[in-house]
Amino acid sequence: MPMRRPRPSSRRPADCIVQLPGVNSGEGFVVLERETMRLTLDPRRGGTIRDFTWRGEDVLRPTPADAGDDPFDTACFPMVPFANRVAHGRFVFGGRDVRLEPNWSADPHPLHGHGWRSSWTVAASTASSARVCFEGREDQWPWRFRCEQFFRLMPEGLAIALSVDNLSEAPMPVILGLHPYFQDAAHAQLQAELPRVWLTDDAALPVRQTPTPSDWRFEPRRAINAVPLDHSFSGWNGFATLRWPHRTVTLRATHCNHLHVYAPAGKDLFCVEPQTSAAGALGRNGGEAAVVAPGERFGIEVNFMVGAS
Repeated sequence: MPMRRPRPSSRRPADCIVQLPGVNSGEGFVVLERETMRLTLDPRRGGTIRDFTWRGEDVLRPTPADAGDDPFDTACFPMVPFANRVAHGRFVFGGRDVRLEPNWSADPHPLHGHGWRSSWTVAASTASSARVCFEGREDQWPWRFRCEQFFRLMPEGLAIALSVDNLSEAPMPVILGLHPYFQDAAHAQLQAELPRVWLTDDAALPVRQTPTPSDWRFEPRRAINAVPLDHSFSGWNGFATLRWPHRTVTLRATHCNHLHVYAPAGKDLFCVEPQTSAAGALGRNGGEAAVVAPGERFGIEVNFMVGAS
């Protein structure tokens, strides 16, 4: 497989061991505030977001007060070092036959990587920003790596930078992404240029890529629940707009040219997930995933810009 050098910085990371003062609750949550924005993080449970509000209104679906430990109950979680499913938990890279065990009881295929199932450490925090990280050891995933999320509240929204550093001695494939949940699907509209889509089988595994059918397109803007979807779209330009009657959220993502749209029929929730590669990229062994050389870093940034409609 040909090596693609990562586009972001190639510097080695600082160790995630420095705990700076921040606004932390007794449950281990980190609460950030700036002007009309408020963000609650749950580093111990997958480096997740519990809630994100603007003017007191939920931007993301909030985590229920009685939620357990499943990150699927949270407002947003990171996908690292891979996103979406690895079919049957098997892929080949660099001459290695990698086999991964399922990591969620409801799916026989491992999905969304290690970050969302790991406890993260708070490395630094201020009133309006926080840096959290965790280190993956060589186990079923035969590479050591360090992940970092940097959350920063701005007057008009939230910026999340997600990166991974290869600490092993061999190149490592990486697919990064964020998995935000939104609510009130009945009143939400999506606008995004999504020229190609991966069709899936009955197990939600991608089988082939095709031009996006006209009734799956979101250009011009249309209702998010116009058609049930759980599909990866390719050729995305990194911009998407979600609109409700009284609020607009604009996503701006760097180094993500794929958008996974999850809009189940009859549900109040939906997801639009920026990713660096389409679902199933590792299993296709076609060089779609980014390849991070030893000692190098690969990262993305996703901004959620919030305003009135």
